[in-house]
Amino acid sequence: MNPSSQLLQQIYSLSFSVNSASNLHWDQSDCKSGMIAMQKYVTKVASDVLSETAAIIGDWKAIWGPIVYANDPTSNSVHADNTMGMYYNATENVIVIAIAGTNVNSPFGWLVEDFSVNKTIAWELVTGVPNSGNISNGTHVGLDILLKMQNIEKDTVVSALKSFLTANPTLSDVQIAVAGHSLGGALSPTLALYLSDTKNDWDPNSKTSLGAFPTAGPTPGDEGFASYYEKQIKAKKIYYLSQHNAIDVVPHAWEKSDIEKIPTIYEKYITPPSDANPSETLTGTLASTLALNALATKNILGVPVNRYQQISPSTTLNGTFDTTIDATISKKLKYIELVLPLALGKYAAYLRNLARFAGQAAVQHTSEYHTLLNIVPFMTAYGHILNANKPKDQVVLEPYECAVKEIAKIDLQKIDEAAMLLAKHEH
Repeated sequence: MNPSSQLLQQIYSLSFSVNSASNLHWDQSDCKSGMIAMQKYVTKVASDVLSETAAIIGDWKAIWGPIVYANDPTSNSVHADNTMGMYYNATENVIVIAIAGTNVNSPFGWLVEDFSVNKTIAWELVTGVPNSGNISNGTHVGLDILLKMQNIEKDTVVSALKSFLTANPTLSDVQIAVAGHSLGGALSPTLALYLSDTKNDWDPNSKTSLGAFPTAGPTPGDEGFASYYEKQIKAKKIYYLSQHNAIDVVPHAWEKSDIEKIPTIYEKYITPPSDANPSETLTGTLASTLALNALATKNILGVPVNRYQQISPSTTLNGTFDTTIDATISKKLKYIELVLPLALGKYAAYLRNLARFAGQAAVQHTSEYHTLLNIVPFMTAYGHILNANKPKDQVVLEPYECAVKEIAKIDLQKIDEAAMLLAKHEH
């Protein structure tokens, strides 16, 4: 499998398209109506995407899903924790399995699938292949969810894939691209490897070839897993194209040498206070927390160590620092110290920098990829489709607003700039 640039754009477009439920929720009082409405919404958006963007991405048909999963489906308010869909293009003879990234509304996605890395699971326990390394507990949980997802006919993605090949006996040389962004960037190569290791079960006649197309993915496993994966790449069992933005924080988790770069990743643009020691106190603290979280095993002396290692090769894309978003956040918080308690005013510069860091991290992890992956026309059309289908009672924040709210605990939409300016004049 060696896709053209045009096919790559189609793969990445479908990869992003399954994130339609991100930052949304559905209320329910009967333990089921919200789940039904959420699945209906995701299905409708997917249908609109395939019909309304065909001029951009070609003629794709859904052959399974997209299916949405909620870890707590009977709660009073439900949201998507995982979403996945499978599509086929007859002209390209390609199947795309698209896996959604972390939903900003999903504590389960953040705390379990993303950050549960202080424990690892042997890959041998997943597929039976010995000496194949270990994956993080979070990746294992996410993969297990994907493999157990079912549509209304009770088909899983693997059984649906097998049925599709059986129902189309004349097909051959079908290329399967497993793609995902963010959390999907960790789960997509893992699912691709699962399909490769179990290929005899679902493709006994070897009609297919496999490819993994992760973007912005954190490290799914340890050095043993990376080594085993790279052997499959060299043996041409999996075509592998991993891409990440050099100034995106997320792909810097969980390998030790990458985590160390996080505190100063934007130092050219976000200058620390002159008296800060160390220079980036708050972002350094965040990175230190990540580093401790990644101590999954112990060495021979019993000292915790970080064994995580990214799969190679990985292509680095050069993102551009978004000065417009940075200026927007800076302007909102320019006089924040004037409305803080007097004793806390000295921390305003640190808080402002943390908010700028969080906002920039969100931009570099989301919209910057639209440009880097050459999918801006699709994402523009996709945005219109989302707006047309969005539940009327919900306000959807921009990614940078969500990040600032979650990390710095500041709701930028509630910051009254006029009041800030008035406080400055009165001060």
